Amino acid sequence: MRALKLVSPFLVVLSLSLALAPGVAGAQSAQERAMAQVLIQIEQKTGLKSVEIPEADGAWLGKTHRGYQVLYTAKAGNVWGRYAARLTMGEIGREVGGVLGWLTGQKRHLGGTVVGSPLDQLLAAQIGQPLSVTVVLRHGKPNAPRLDVLSGYAKVKPDVMLAERGKVGHNAGSIHADDAAFAAKVAANETLMKRMKNLRTQYIRVDGETVTFFFSGSETDYSGMIRDHGDYFKMLNDVMDNLADLADAIPAK
Repeated sequence: MRALKLVSPFLVVLSLSLALAPGVAGAQSAQERAMAQVLIQIEQKTGLKSVEIPEADGAWLGKTHRGYQVLYTAKAGNVWGRYAARLTMGEIGREVGGVLGWLTGQKRHLGGTVVGSPLDQLLAAQIGQPLSVTVVLRHGKPNAPRLDVLSGYAKVKPDVMLAERGKVGHNAGSIHADDAAFAAKVAANETLMKRMKNLRTQYIRVDGETVTFFFSGSETDYSGMIRDHGDYFKMLNDVMDNLADLADAIPAK
């Protein structure tokens, strides 16, 4: 297989969506072999490899990146990103543990209180989106103030908007935070700001447990983001570096 930048982004996402699905009796299909090759390339060029998450749906990749635990998943045409966003944004409360609680098997504790909430209605826009990509970094800094890097084109948005503190770029949007000093520290990182300019249609959220990257959109949006980064592998590595830089900038309290 040639460099992955020549492979359809939709195939890359499908490789994660279907990698852990039950196999069909008979010989492995050409599509399955192509998907397996994609996963091999991802591991070789980013260090991300398959991990098992208790009670979680779909395929996950993970690694330790710059000292932080990182998890990555991508789906084609499903609502997982909507569900994960509900949890990360604290809509169901601390007792469920946000994304980390969900990843460790607390999914069964979710009641019906989220459905129909204002955030749930916002996230309804994600159902029709063909591609959903989520990267979660655990920072281990429980007193981290919230900070958002939000594209004006994002399909997933926070339920409460924070004050705008600085521009990143036309497609990548702006930095939002109540903690002005935290936002200023992020904006002062020229390497991070230059790297984040290549993002589009994303929502990055720093909170007390994680730094989480959400992308939800069309294959055209995703292909454009890959193109702006140079190739698919560089995009994955850059997204992980963005999250790690944001985690590094969290103020000590």
